[in-house]
Amino acid sequence: MRQKIEHTLRLAGLREEEVKMYLHLLMLKRASMAELIAETGLNVMTAYRTMKRLQERGLVQSFDINQKQSVYAPLSLGALIQTLGAEERSIRRLQLALKDLDRFLPFIGTGEQTGDRSEEQEPIMIRQGLDAFREEYLRLPDLCNDEFLCMGSMQNYWDVAGMSDEAPEELAFRHNRFKRGMFCRVFNTHSPEAETFAKRDSKELRTTRLVDCIPVAKDYLGYAKDHVRHFICDKDHPRVIIIRHPELVALYRDQFERMWQAGVGA
Repeated sequence: MRQKIEHTLRLAGLREEEVKMYLHLLMLKRASMAELIAETGLNVMTAYRTMKRLQERGLVQSFDINQKQSVYAPLSLGALIQTLGAEERSIRRLQLALKDLDRFLPFIGTGEQTGDRSEEQEPIMIRQGLDAFREEYLRLPDLCNDEFLCMGSMQNYWDVAGMSDEAPEELAFRHNRFKRGMFCRVFNTHSPEAETFAKRDSKELRTTRLVDCIPVAKDYLGYAKDHVRHFICDKDHPRVIIIRHPELVALYRDQFERMWQAGVGA
């Protein structure tokens, strides 16, 4: 059993000396630093550094006996489990970010100019989190000319964003488009909500085409005048890929127009 515990603690990121001191402290229940040094065989400097790391990990608690001496007691692995949970979420976010970027690797270094550039000018940018997910969508009418194109699952977007067809934000979005006289062409996936949405096309300056399968059936694409916003509809990790790379934008727009001209969903 001890070997399994040691192995698991090492997998969790504890150093060899941390594993040794923590296990000795578990057996002793409570011990002074002098006792731990004697039990573990660690030198004084290493022992104190190790104890500090164990306390920072939330695995050991100290109790002052007097102004010069303390004793130490082991705590449960709860704090370590929480830390690993946070690291797992961070790793998951990193995995998703890498997955998002993977498709764009062939375009790195092409169509870009040298020199400093602001984040707003980056050819490909990823914004993460629910606030960004909502903000970048609501900005779209201000970033189009006389037409707004979109493709994907509006229902998935609303579900992740905590919105709906009649949400105040969505009503404001449409009002902003109406006051500009901006027409809208939409590829949406089939659903009862989408059917209701499409019935209002004539009075909402819109043409909706409902389809069973489109390239981004689970996500949502919004086409601005000079870039595309790809909303990744992941409840646990909502994010937006903002694509300004001219060649990529042209590919996205060409895909939309070819589908439209072919009569997909008509």
